[in-house]
Amino acid sequence: MSEPLADRLKRLSQQRSNEQNAELESKKFQERVNAFISDQSRPEYERLLSIIKKRVEEVNPEIGDLPKFQVVQNGEIIEQGNTAAYLNFDKPILNAPNNALLVSFGAHRNAMYVLSSPPAPERYRLQAAGSNALDRIVWVGDLGELTSERLADFIIEQLTRYFLAHKRG
Repeated sequence: MSEPLADRLKRLSQQRSNEQNAELESKKFQERVNAFISDQSRPEYERLLSIIKKRVEEVNPEIGDLPKFQVVQNGEIIEQGNTAAYLNFDKPILNAPNNALLVSFGAHRNAMYVLSSPPAPERYRLQAAGSNALDRIVWVGDLGELTSERLADFIIEQLTRYFLAHKRG
């Protein structure tokens, strides 16, 4: 036997109400995510810089004949020999989640190339995002999803790779 029309209409109404509630909850959740990213991205970038400084202090005594790392400009430049890693965090609107972390590897800012041109830079673009549990910031983009600890290690390791690939003399 067929379901009465009145019951079908009630069910349709309830279904529509459930869809609207789900849409509202989804919107509220996205607003919480955006607020979390907006509030936490700059402090997490500062934490990333401090992690890099700490890693450099730990690794410098152990790297043998490689040039020592030097951290300058509050950690936004890490130098090794005639190469450097440059970090730039851009968050143009303070109360919005929009942000960009640019990590570049290139020639040292004072390196001079007379008979050759400087090596081509390598650039990576990441953004601060909320973790799945929304309990910390992670960096997502060209390198996948990385915690600040893993990103710091990547930057130091990649700088050494870049240095070795473009070592002069």
